[in-house]
Amino acid sequence: MESKYLDEFLIGDIAELSYGTMPKKTLLNTGDYPTFSGYKYQYKYPEVNCSKGDVIVVARGVGGTGDVKLVKEDCYLTNLSIKFKLDNDVVNNKYFYYYYLLSSLRYLDSGSAQSQITINDLKRVVISLPSLFTQDKVVNILSTLDNKIELNQKTNQTLEQMAQALFKSWFVDFDPVFDNLLASVDFKLENLETSLPDELKQKAQRRLAALNSLENAAEIKTSLIALAHELQALSQTKEAAKSAVQAAETPVKANLNGNPNILAQHANTHAHFPNEFEHNEQLGWIPKGWNASTAEDEFVVKGGSTPSTKNPDFWEGGDIHWTSPKDLSGNTTKIMLDTSRKVTSAGLKKITSGLLPIDTVLMSSRAPVGYLALAKVPVAINQGYIAITDAKALSSEYTIQWLDSVMDEIKGISGGTTFAEISKKTFKSIQLVIPSKKVVEAYTEITKMYYERITACVQEINTLTETRDYLLPKLISGELQIPDVSIDEEVVD
Repeated sequence: MESKYLDEFLIGDIAELSYGTMPKKTLLNTGDYPTFSGYKYQYKYPEVNCSKGDVIVVARGVGGTGDVKLVKEDCYLTNLSIKFKLDNDVVNNKYFYYYYLLSSLRYLDSGSAQSQITINDLKRVVISLPSLFTQDKVVNILSTLDNKIELNQKTNQTLEQMAQALFKSWFVDFDPVFDNLLASVDFKLENLETSLPDELKQKAQRRLAALNSLENAAEIKTSLIALAHELQALSQTKEAAKSAVQAAETPVKANLNGNPNILAQHANTHAHFPNEFEHNEQLGWIPKGWNASTAEDEFVVKGGSTPSTKNPDFWEGGDIHWTSPKDLSGNTTKIMLDTSRKVTSAGLKKITSGLLPIDTVLMSSRAPVGYLALAKVPVAINQGYIAITDAKALSSEYTIQWLDSVMDEIKGISGGTTFAEISKKTFKSIQLVIPSKKVVEAYTEITKMYYERITACVQEINTLTETRDYLLPKLISGELQIPDVSIDEEVVD
């Protein structure tokens, strides 16, 4: 790799620049493409003015002005950003993106009341470029790291969606309860009790339709019917045993795996769910035997504070994790492994809630309400959090998914004069259903594996990002030499 750049260019000489445009309000959420402000992908739109692989710069807004982004998908670029149409005979799009990834173009911000960068500002910027061959080699190395980062991010999104979907199925839609109810009447809707309310009958009909749509519907229904019969026989045996003197000495246990018709997944999950519902005045129809409770009765809830930022003894050289909700902005994994700020032991003493343990569930309680995270490091918190450090009957994995499932309710009861905020008192008043211990344990066993994998992926993402950010300036400057080897074009693209 040559140690000196071959030439310097004005951006205006190697790129056509154009502003994004304001989307029409009447067309929002009417198409297949997201709008993109430079900050986030948002509403669906029927038109495209920016393609995957294009390079843009955030031109104005609150924070981030001057940040250069590589467009991830075809989209409609809004007027908050400027698009570069680069001369690819001179510069590789990804090289241009990497060139400004760490330094950005923030120094061009005019500093006016409305933070902004103009096309004329950009045209006068000088960029030094090596040959395209060298650019391609640099891009190949950095893209390999970014591709792995992106793969880990997608894996985490999938795992999080699996945890959410399982929670919704078991604890919102009560699918296993309806499965057991339907199995108890051999999946014949006409055999459901006439006393069953229409609300539950309709849900049972929808659940049966969902089961019938599965490729292995017959096998599943056979398994659930066999399970229902085994549990019924077991129940009768237990009743008989109650009257026997030896009952305490010879407890009756299920041997559900002994029936070859029962699928393992049903023996391990559905066997722990009831096949009936009962009505609760506050929560409506809930699985029979499950309990209604409140957040106050179930959770240990704590809040935090901020040591004086004017006292360096509380902050300088600190190595204790301290978090504000800003740390969770854009966090899609619900995992916290690091914080942007650290406090000293002296600073920690100023926080009444102290250092919270690993697996504390964090929810931002103000500006905005609803960011969630599972702390995987001991952490102190500021006043913008509600933290759940322990629960009577629920695991951390269950708790964070429960919070996610009722977030609309939480936001709906949030008060505040200048911005939304939910107090600990209001939070504690929220009612919830408490499943049986076996069901919570079954859910926790599955989702704990998901979160362990997510945590490992986040750790790897952090390592890969540090490696990329270390290599990037050295590769761009030419300080780090790259051997002359052939480039796999598929990797580069």
